[in-house]
Amino acid sequence: MPAIPLKVTRAPPGGADHVVSETAKPLFRGTGDIDYLCGNCGAVIAAGIGPSQRVPFASTTCASCGAEVEFPPSLGG
Repeated sequence: MPAIPLKVTRAPPGGADHVVSETAKPLFRGTGDIDYLCGNCGAVIAAGIGPSQRVPFASTTCASCGAEVEFPPSLGG
């Protein structure tokens, strides 16, 4: 599966990189083959997104490290 790191718009608290938690779960799951990852820690934010699938907002906070990341405009955020 291709994996695309998302742009970090705000560093996590403490500013350090974070190891992905074993319990970290994607915020979204789609039916495609592209994973979107946190640009700071590499946790999967959106898994299996297809070319016609969209997300309802422009950015989110990574549940694993706390960094704010931005979805690409092509995802409709």
